[in-house]
Amino acid sequence: MKAIWKGSINFALVSIRVKLYAATQRKELSFKLLHKADNAPIEYRRHCPQDNKDLSWDEIVRGYEYRKRKFVVITGDEFKALPQFASKSINIEGFVGAGEIPSIYFDKVYYMEPDEGSERPYGLLREAIRETGKTAMARVALKEKEHLAALGVHGDVLLLQTLLYQEEVADPKELSIPEVKPNKDELSLAKELINRFAVKFDPSRYKDTYREALMNVINAKIEGREIKLAPAAPPGPKVVSLMEALRKSLEKPPRGEAGLKAKEQKGEKSKKGEKNEKNGLRRGGRKTHGNGRALAHSKGGA
Repeated sequence: MKAIWKGSINFALVSIRVKLYAATQRKELSFKLLHKADNAPIEYRRHCPQDNKDLSWDEIVRGYEYRKRKFVVITGDEFKALPQFASKSINIEGFVGAGEIPSIYFDKVYYMEPDEGSERPYGLLREAIRETGKTAMARVALKEKEHLAALGVHGDVLLLQTLLYQEEVADPKELSIPEVKPNKDELSLAKELINRFAVKFDPSRYKDTYREALMNVINAKIEGREIKLAPAAPPGPKVVSLMEALRKSLEKPPRGEAGLKAKEQKGEKSKKGEKNEKNGLRRGGRKTHGNGRALAHSKGGA
């Protein structure tokens, strides 16, 4: 992995030199736009319509449109002069509970690696955060923007997760959400359905099936094989009521990991039933044998 940022974590008088690495990467397939007639790639040019000419990068500046077709230009030096942009620091401002930040605020995640000579303070901060169950709130300048960020622990690695500001999160009050109170029977069936599909989270079980199917089509075309299109999915069954939908859902066997779990539980119950049946037969056999002995003693006594 290649470090995308180098700087320091600052907390009170403690400074920890770290390197930042992208912790995630999209595996999306990239497609180029082509001319339909000859498959030639389409070119995008930095073109000025007013002067009717193509521009080089040194002829381009960035401007903020404050009114229609009215711009104020901000130069590269003016960006760099901003206080946080000039800083190469992750400044910790406080600590909150580990589960206190709503997931809707999380944006991007990065691994932090200690720079040479910072291994000990890095490990100290990591263990302190782990044992207190806290998350550090910090500010950091990345990619010409100041970010609010959360510092936490993932295994043995310190994580930096950039956060959205409150004004960047849409207010759900603008949505039309009806107040619905389900009856006890509906709620009971819904909870039963959820419990039936309950599994432990294991990311290795989940695959990008869309990407795999698309790659199969691409490889088939490269190799000149015939493309077999999947038939359209049949329409779902018509459901008259919510209760009927819940009941029908419970009748259907669960799929995926929940289905495997259900099969395992069914197999365990079957084995347990067979074991109990064998134990019952053994107990029944011993009982007959015991009665036989008692009968023999009775005859002998007579």
